[in-house]
Amino acid sequence: MLKNDIGINAGVIWQLLSNEGALSVRQIGELTGYNDKNICLALGWLSRENKIQFIYKNEILYIELNSSTSEMYY
Repeated sequence: MLKNDIGINAGVIWQLLSNEGALSVRQIGELTGYNDKNICLALGWLSRENKIQFIYKNEILYIELNSSTSEMYY
């Protein structure tokens, strides 16, 4: 996988989180069709850019956009 592809996947996931709100990794996979590896790489990208935060609800890990992230990612 090329670095550019990871960035594109990160943009897709950012947009999804922007539209849907907090989602689990499983939900992201179901909505995007990405496998776990591609999701994790994209989440790492978004995390490094401080675009997302990780939260636990009922022992399930969810990902949501940081409240300070108001500008469009792509």
